[in-house]
Amino acid sequence: MDKYVWEVIRHTFSPGFLVSLIYNFAYYIHEHVVWRATIHAKKDVRIHPTASIRCAHNVYVGRNSHINHLCCIWAGENSKILLGDNLLMGPGVCIFSGNHGMIKGQPMTFQERKEASIVIGDDVWLGAHSIITAGTHIANGVVVAAGAVVTRSITQEGVIIGGIPAKIIGERPSAHELNINGLSVTAKIPDQAMN
Repeated sequence: MDKYVWEVIRHTFSPGFLVSLIYNFAYYIHEHVVWRATIHAKKDVRIHPTASIRCAHNVYVGRNSHINHLCCIWAGENSKILLGDNLLMGPGVCIFSGNHGMIKGQPMTFQERKEASIVIGDDVWLGAHSIITAGTHIANGVVVAAGAVVTRSITQEGVIIGGIPAKIIGERPSAHELNINGLSVTAKIPDQAMN
């Protein structure tokens, strides 16, 4: 066998490579598989394999909900995350029920951790890369714009929120209102047809 090929094989299957392979496999199992045994998920829940869920025993997911790829749902030991029915999460959504203190002069790693439960209602859409912080409650039917950071509770149903920090920027249109190329159009549909 060629000396170069032998060196490549020897370095590829070195003890360091094998240790790294075992470590990464164990991390993957811990990060993406183990929590599936303890999460409280109702019927027809879809969770992408790249989702990261911590303290899954404190995470509750409603029916027909979808947790997209690269989403983080990190509950705490003393706080819960409750996700309603028919929830849609865009890619990269982060939900954190805990936070570190920020006292000057103390290393961040050793700061006191603060936790507060999060409740997200039914029929909520969390846009891509939105962030939901500890202690927030989001009412039914709310749409959270992509990239928004929710730092306080949203109690009004059926609104659209966005920005940093998130605030109400609009309302969801009703079934007979249309938005075509940025033009808002209201269709004249008899009430009987809507029932």
